[in-house]
Amino acid sequence: MFSEFMSELNIRKATLADVNLISALAITTHYEAYFELDPSHDLADYCINFFNLETVKSELENPKQTYFIVEFQGNAVGFFLLREGKKIACMEGKNAIELQRIYLIEKMKGKKIGKMMIEKSGEVGREKGYETLWLGVWDKNVEAQRFYEKIGMKNVGVTDFSDGKNSFINFVFAKDI
Repeated sequence: MFSEFMSELNIRKATLADVNLISALAITTHYEAYFELDPSHDLADYCINFFNLETVKSELENPKQTYFIVEFQGNAVGFFLLREGKKIACMEGKNAIELQRIYLIEKMKGKKIGKMMIEKSGEVGREKGYETLWLGVWDKNVEAQRFYEKIGMKNVGVTDFSDGKNSFINFVFAKDI
């Protein structure tokens, strides 16, 4: 049964034709992930400012950023974004690639898709010559932290994050790829 489910999953590199899809997925999944943790107006402002069509198009055109779309039965259910070149103190000296965004619609959580997204991120990172995969996760997002620990990532430090109005603490999780 599980192998049948997994055979209906596909991860593909996004193209400029996916700009609307990524924007819609990003707003939906980000809001779902944080609606209980962040004031609604701040969350809405963040989504509109960071996941608008112009921003997503710019990221798709950036050679240091690569989006991937996750599809189930041909329908998009999530995405992730790898970013090269971001430097933070706790990763200094590491040949590392950042998993800047990883989001999945709520209905698909708990089906091992997130683990598959991390594995694909590591595979792409290795192909690009990196040795470590890292990401930042909000210190209040305990559910995500547990997930990253469960799949073998380690908390290696902290970094800051701004939504344009407020500053937050992100824990940095990393694993060798």
